[in-house]
Amino acid sequence: MKGTIIFLLLAQVSWAGPFQQRGLFEFLLDDEASGISPEEQFPILTDEVQPMGPVCPFRCQCHLRVVQCSDLGLDKVPKDLPPDTTLLDLQNNKIAKINDGDFKNLKNLHVVYLHNNNISAVGSNDFCPPGYNTKKASYSGVSLFSNPVQYWEIQPSTFRCVYVRSAIQLGNFK
Repeated sequence: MKGTIIFLLLAQVSWAGPFQQRGLFEFLLDDEASGISPEEQFPILTDEVQPMGPVCPFRCQCHLRVVQCSDLGLDKVPKDLPPDTTLLDLQNNKIAKINDGDFKNLKNLHVVYLHNNNISAVGSNDFCPPGYNTKKASYSGVSLFSNPVQYWEIQPSTFRCVYVRSAIQLGNFK
C-alpha cells in the first residue's frame, strides 16, 4: 500500500509540464485578455497621485506617537503631522510664529516642546482653536521658554486647553 501511494505521488509530479521561460512583459498579455489594464495593476503608472495622508515630516523622526523635530533649523511648524501624535518636540529651531491651525488636527497632543525658538507672539487660538471642547483639554504642558515672547502680552485664554497652568513654561529669554 505504501509503495502504491509513493508511485501515485511520483506519477503526478512527472505529469507536470516543464517550466517555460516567457518574455519579460508577456504576463501583461494575460492581464489584457482578462480585462485588467496595466494602470489598474500598477497604479504608479497613472498620472493621478493619491494622497497618502499624514506621514512623518521630512527630516523629523516619528516613533510611537512621538514626533521629534528638534534641532533642524525649522522656521515653521511642520504640516501633515500624524493625527495620533501625543508628543511634539520642536525645540531648538527657528520657528518665529505659531499659526492658527498648526495643532488643529492633533486631538491627542499632550507635552509640546517649543522652547528655544524665535516665537515673539502667541495668539489666543494657537493652542486651542475656537469651538474646541475645553472640557476635553488636550495639553498637559507647553514649553515656550527661551523665546522672545513677552508673557505679559499673552491672553489668559490662550492656554485654556492646558490641564495644569503650572505646566506652561515661559520666560528665560537669552
